[in-house]
Amino acid sequence: MDRRKKPFVPRWKQKGYKQKTTCDRCGFRAKYPSQIVVFHVNGNLDDATITNLRSICLNCVVEIDKDDSPWKQGDLMRDF
Repeated sequence: MDRRKKPFVPRWKQKGYKQKTTCDRCGFRAKYPSQIVVFHVNGNLDDATITNLRSICLNCVVEIDKDDSPWKQGDLMRDF
């Protein structure tokens, strides 16, 4: 019996969201995919609707965290 785990696929990817290479918040253009992450705007990680998802750069992640923004970090997996 094959007991290998299936690879993790984030909810946003399952719903068809394509992680962008440009930050939706500041316009930064990423050279590497790992510089951009996917955020759930309303903080609900179960809400993977396209209107709730944003691709943002790591700098904006820090600013959002420091500014106490309502945006919450979502399923942070690189889009290969």
